[in-house]
Amino acid sequence: MKIQTYKWFRVIVSIFISITISLALIQNSYVLAAAGIFVGMVFLILVRSKARIRVDEREKIIREKAAQTTYAIFAPTIGIGAFLLLIPYRDVSPVFAKGEFVYLESLGMIFAYLTLFLIAIYAISYHFLNRKFGGGSNEE
Repeated sequence: MKIQTYKWFRVIVSIFISITISLALIQNSYVLAAAGIFVGMVFLILVRSKARIRVDEREKIIREKAAQTTYAIFAPTIGIGAFLLLIPYRDVSPVFAKGEFVYLESLGMIFAYLTLFLIAIYAISYHFLNRKFGGGSNEE
């Protein structure tokens, strides 16, 4: 990655985090604002630019392992969350029968679609990367 590209990437991500924090404060969602500040600080600290950006094999392996770990944690977590939110709670609790938490079913649907989208992206990228790096043939 060139230094100029890195700088633009950092500016774009910083603007996105700033907008998220601003919208959270406007809507009085202080937890989201605090999370945005935390994520922004962590991002800017971790990707601080040095004089020269190098990508060696060690860094590539670390990125691959981090992506695998993130997927392995995030996909099941959001899937289980979607399942739990889609369970009909009307028989379990009278609070849910009154319809006070109608949004939970919608949130469960959103989580379910996000889980399916994440799995689809993983499967498609795995297929193309497997072909690109020579693992797609059935030769024996």
